[in-house]
Amino acid sequence: MTLSIMLTFIFSCTAFSFSPGAGAIATMSRSIEGGIVQAKYNIIGLQLALLVHLIVVSIGLGAFVASSEIAFDFIKYIGGSYLIYLGLMKIKNSGDIILPNAEIQSGKLKILVDGFIVNITNPKSIVFLVAFLPQFVDSSDSSYQYIKLGLFIILVDCIAMFSYASFAHVLLRHFSKSSHLKRLNLIFGAVFIILAVMLLMSGRH
Repeated sequence: MTLSIMLTFIFSCTAFSFSPGAGAIATMSRSIEGGIVQAKYNIIGLQLALLVHLIVVSIGLGAFVASSEIAFDFIKYIGGSYLIYLGLMKIKNSGDIILPNAEIQSGKLKILVDGFIVNITNPKSIVFLVAFLPQFVDSSDSSYQYIKLGLFIILVDCIAMFSYASFAHVLLRHFSKSSHLKRLNLIFGAVFIILAVMLLMSGRH
């Protein structure tokens, strides 16, 4: 891989990972609710789902999802429904804000699973990886290339998600009152629902 191609790959990965989406919103929400601890398990779930996406793309199934309207819509509707569910739960529980240094109420496994479902049910991620990743893979050694590039994408995405979590943690210092946190939870709930509508209205391209 030449320097120019490498820089293009790095820039594209960074843009993909730092683009605001359901994963970033979920991470910020978790960070505000329970600090970096909750956000960390959410990020692990997101990355496990991204790893599954990378495996799907590397073995050729990603192209099927990208080209099949039925498969794409099936994943899309599951993802949109789950985002609506998360949004409604945020709004419903907006009065039960976990204040800083309070005991974390959500189980670690549940947080991880929530993050996993948010990312695994995003067909746009698969479509992007199908269109993006093969351009940088040497066909003579594709398996190794997919592993190497995939691990780099996961690393960049981890950096992006921890950046969002840190931003939310800093934001929490300026919105420490319970009334402020309640409004933030309502906002996050509304954003989840908006993202769900956008996903449900989206197409493969």
